[in-house]
Amino acid sequence: MLPEITYAPPIPMDEPPAKQETTDDSSEEEAIGSPWPIILFSTLIATGGLIFGYDIGTIGGMIDMPAFTSTFGDNTTGTQPAFYSITKGALIGISSMGGFVGGILSILLITPFGLRPTIFSAGLIYAVGNLITFTAKVWVQVMFGRALNGMANGIVCVTCPMLISELAPTNMRGGMICIQQLLTTVGIQIGSVTMYLSQMYFDNTSSLQYQVPLLEGIVWALATCALIWVVPESPYWYLTSRKLVEKSKASVARARSLGVNDPGVLRIVAIMFNNNSDEDEDAANREKRSIRKGQPKYLLRTLTGISVLCCQQLTGINYFFFFGTTIFATIGLTNPYLVPIFFGFVNLIFSVVSLFIIERFNRTTLLMSGSVLLVSFMLIFTTVSLVSVNNMNVVSGVLMVTVSCGFIGVFATTWGPLSGVVVSELYPISIKVKAMSICGSASWLVTFVMTLITPPLTELFGFGIGFVFVFFNALGFALVYYLVPETKGMPLERLDELYEQQ
Repeated sequence: MLPEITYAPPIPMDEPPAKQETTDDSSEEEAIGSPWPIILFSTLIATGGLIFGYDIGTIGGMIDMPAFTSTFGDNTTGTQPAFYSITKGALIGISSMGGFVGGILSILLITPFGLRPTIFSAGLIYAVGNLITFTAKVWVQVMFGRALNGMANGIVCVTCPMLISELAPTNMRGGMICIQQLLTTVGIQIGSVTMYLSQMYFDNTSSLQYQVPLLEGIVWALATCALIWVVPESPYWYLTSRKLVEKSKASVARARSLGVNDPGVLRIVAIMFNNNSDEDEDAANREKRSIRKGQPKYLLRTLTGISVLCCQQLTGINYFFFFGTTIFATIGLTNPYLVPIFFGFVNLIFSVVSLFIIERFNRTTLLMSGSVLLVSFMLIFTTVSLVSVNNMNVVSGVLMVTVSCGFIGVFATTWGPLSGVVVSELYPISIKVKAMSICGSASWLVTFVMTLITPPLTELFGFGIGFVFVFFNALGFALVYYLVPETKGMPLERLDELYEQQ
């Protein structure tokens, strides 16, 4: 099969051969007929991110809904049922533990079945989780349903950016992966609006107040299950797992709007084929390419990816989205359910902005700039809230909401989309599934711990918990400065060369 797809462009005589070969590889890598197919495919893949965002947009408000607390509240010492703070943290955080399991499960599903069936399974798992919560009678059943929701989200957060990165041309890869973040913010906004309308139109004693949002989540999940089959499978998966050269060619051609036998398509698939053949021929040394022992620097690269995703979760963004309703209820807002809607709108606007800047600036520059701004906004928010907590007024409330929006806007243009972009660009195909799954699982584990302890810590320290997030944002700056390489415009096949040179 190899002679059929091998393509060697002529080398002009006035260029040094080695230098010209590198340039040609890059130019052929960028071959594309029309950008619209890959934009469409990336958007359809990113509907997996939409259900993840919808989950974020609904769970924080749902926990505080009168109908939900009266049905499942475990603290009955007062006049009305309520949740103990540790229970509230567990109900929100258990989905993160499910995400940890989902990330590991991705390793077991992607290699034998492919990325599309894996994303399909995530949609089904999410729908089942919502159905369990819908029919629950006690909060323990809700925990089980939330765990399945998290498992689906964990699979989505690994497979969706992976599939996009393996379909998109190098010069569009960052922007296409950012569509995942954009659809996640759309999901957050849809979820926030749904919670606001449900709280407004259904009586506090009606279970429909929280059941309608659950049904809507099932609809979004099933839509993802259907739409993923419109998308081509990863060409890398066809070659590495099935040795199907023709299907790999067809996948590349569809994604780039080129003919199956176009020279650009043949060149790309030939590179994939040769790299995969080299791995097979070197099977005796496969152990040396494991994450722990592999070279160049596979362990360091995996630890870097884990650190990047964990720092993203520790910026404090979940503090606002998961607990925003509770936070701003304490400062006397008449209807705190409006706050997540406003936050979601800001998140959406700046996520759209990120699509236009992601390929204009270096990844590391945006991440470090974001860390500096996130530290600044969190410091202002924490200081104002601590000073005004016993004497809250309109000015203080407006300032806190404004600074929160600034924080969310910076996150949506830097750490929000870029952490996933960077991690998807760190690994060669030989370890990509395993490494990204491990990174995703580790970040979910950290998110679970923080979500679980945030309510008790907030009760103990109040708004002073913001200083914890200040520390982690500063740590994120140092991490990017010392460990994260610049991967903008780097073809997947040259990642090893980048680490060998450093």
